[in-house]
Amino acid sequence: MEVRPFRAKVQQIRHLTSDIREVTLEMVEPSSLSFQAGQSIAVAVPAPTSNSPLLRYFSLASSPRLSTHLVLLLNSQDRGRGSTFLLKKNIGEEIQLYGPYGSFLLQAEPEKELLFIGTGTGVAPLWSMISMLLEGGCSQPMKLLWGLRNESDRYYLKELEAWTTRHKNFSYVLTLSQPDPAWPGKKGRVTDLLQQLSLVDHLAAYVCGNRAMVKEVHDLLKGKGNCAIYRERHSETL
Repeated sequence: MEVRPFRAKVQQIRHLTSDIREVTLEMVEPSSLSFQAGQSIAVAVPAPTSNSPLLRYFSLASSPRLSTHLVLLLNSQDRGRGSTFLLKKNIGEEIQLYGPYGSFLLQAEPEKELLFIGTGTGVAPLWSMISMLLEGGCSQPMKLLWGLRNESDRYYLKELEAWTTRHKNFSYVLTLSQPDPAWPGKKGRVTDLLQQLSLVDHLAAYVCGNRAMVKEVHDLLKGKGNCAIYRERHSETL
């Protein structure tokens, strides 16, 4: 898929939590972007000491079926140049972008059960993948394991519940690493959930998070059997 420059304007910035922002970009030129679920785009950030912009990469959270609008998930506390640049933009303001990039893609393995494992905003490419699969009527069993810190960090809960209601082959587990004592759900890191798996040979796992988490998940699953593992390291400076 060809990487090319394009322009989009900020259509909406939605506050999902105190820190997480959902940024929706509307394509300007061209009017749509062809990409695959799991891919990323680069935001061109002006460099004060150079004529060439800095490129900062973000995974797309939107489904490829909605190619006229692109959704990004940003943590306002990251303080990265890309996040800071985007979150200072006004609604309607245009930005220069490049893409799509990346080989973190869904593989054709219809006999496998799909396991999506993410932490924080690392859920973005997984969200794109799951959205596309469910919209396309995929019947493979699929589960999302999502690790967050505490109750206030949760978002997309209505969307997750809607998916579980409409699609019997989809399920999810949220686990919190620092929950309040009264939290009734799963507690601990997302890797704790994987410790409970006994068989993994029937799984295809898609993993996105920080480098340490991705490596830990990879090593844990490989230690349990012959699990197909596809990885993305979530960082805007990749």
